[in-house]
Amino acid sequence: MSSDPNPIQKITLVGASGNLGRVLLSHLLNATNANPNLSITILQRTSSKSIYPPHPHLTVRTVPSSWSLPDLTSALRGQHAVIAAFPLRDLQSHLVLAEAAYLSSTVTRFIPADYGSVDARSPLARDLVPLFGKKVAVRELLEKLSDKSDNKKFTWTSLVNGHFFDWGLTNGFLHFYPFDKKGPRAHILGDGNEKSSQATLGQVARAVVNVLTGDGEHLEKTRNRVLMLQSFLVSQNDVVDVLEKVTGRKWVREYVDTEEYIRERKKVADGGGEGAAEAIEDLVFALGVVEGDWTNKEEYSMELLGLEEEDLETVVRKALEESEEGRKLLAESGN
Repeated sequence: MSSDPNPIQKITLVGASGNLGRVLLSHLLNATNANPNLSITILQRTSSKSIYPPHPHLTVRTVPSSWSLPDLTSALRGQHAVIAAFPLRDLQSHLVLAEAAYLSSTVTRFIPADYGSVDARSPLARDLVPLFGKKVAVRELLEKLSDKSDNKKFTWTSLVNGHFFDWGLTNGFLHFYPFDKKGPRAHILGDGNEKSSQATLGQVARAVVNVLTGDGEHLEKTRNRVLMLQSFLVSQNDVVDVLEKVTGRKWVREYVDTEEYIRERKKVADGGGEGAAEAIEDLVFALGVVEGDWTNKEEYSMELLGLEEEDLETVVRKALEESEEGRKLLAESGN
């Protein structure tokens, strides 16, 4: 890897209009203030209707919706890094993007759409949710491409962050329901005391930016590695305690047996009928609870990524302030 102060100057972001993509784009553009040579390209299909405000360091490039290897390779030629931030529903779309980055001959770092609620290498995760098998397939391809690239120039970094906490706090994904008409409640697995690593979208974006804007020595330390991060290590009860504090309301805690819950949701998911998609999301949620503590893992890399933990109460307040219902809830509490 180059020893230049900032070897990566041209970054392509794929999936800029998504939940994570929007935050990534904001952080990448902010990074151009410190590094005016940095240029950001949004890559999207011609069928996309997404429009972005003009910025002196931003370019939007379209490719035919067929998403072919030749078109993607041409679009990525001249770029130094690629960030995949679009859902991994269609595995082939991610595999062809990775191969195009490799074939461009200029891309030296690829960030796949891992961002896992759990480590995709977990046998339990792959058994319960096929999505994690897809993440492993992308990672295996990246390993092969890196091994055969000239001078090992093509590299990758996979970031595993736990649940997107601020995104999932109020939309039901994390099974907290602050706006339930019958009163705020939480659906809790086991005794609610098992702690898991969770991260805000901003924390993930900071990790990505810090990986790509580091000097040659830092890029060498993060090459071809799975790196784990968090905003905080918390239990479900910890979160409800803070929610009760900031909302000034008593929450109903609905406890369920973890193994029974996973077994029931897996049955629904495997059925493939109505409710299967929701059941898969529930399994992802459960995996994040039971297999989501990174702090004792070898891949836990907060210092390497230049990150500090965030304050749970501050993040909870900010997440509630993002919606009209949340702002009303906070106003009523007087907190």
